[in-house]
Amino acid sequence: NPGYAGRTELPDNLKALFRPVTMVVPNLELICMVMLMSEGFITAKVLAKKMTTLYKLAKEQLSKQYHYDFGLRALKSVLVMAGDLKRSSPELSEATILMRALRDMNMPKFVFEDVPLFKGLIKDLFPGLDTPRVRYASFNDAVDAA
Repeated sequence: NPGYAGRTELPDNLKALFRPVTMVVPNLELICMVMLMSEGFITAKVLAKKMTTLYKLAKEQLSKQYHYDFGLRALKSVLVMAGDLKRSSPELSEATILMRALRDMNMPKFVFEDVPLFKGLIKDLFPGLDTPRVRYASFNDAVDAA
C-alpha cells in the first residue's frame, strides 16, 4: 500500500515481477454495521451510519495532521472498544456506548484546536446525549496530590 504512511514505492525492476491489482475503497458503513451486529448491537444500521458520517466529517473538517487516522484500522479499534463497553455496561443505551467509544478513542489524538470541532460533530450526530467521563477516584486523587 504505497499511499499509506511509512510505505515507499517499489523500484521499477521489482515492479516488473508483479501483476497489477485493482483495489476498491471498502464500504465502511457495511463493515461497521456487521461488526456492531457481531458485538451485539441491535440498532447497528443506524449507529453504523452515524459512525461513518462522523469519520467522514472529521476527515473533511478537522485540521490535517500526520497522526490523524480515520480509516478502517481506526474504525475497527473503536468498534472493538464499543463491544467491550457494551459487555461491561449493559445498562447503557447503545448510542451512549458508541458515542463514548468514539469520544474516548479519538479525543486523545486531537490537537487543541480540533477538540471543540470534534465535540460539536459528536453533539450533532448524537443529540441529547451527554456522557460524563469515567472517573477513577483513587488514581485522580493520587495525581492531584502529586
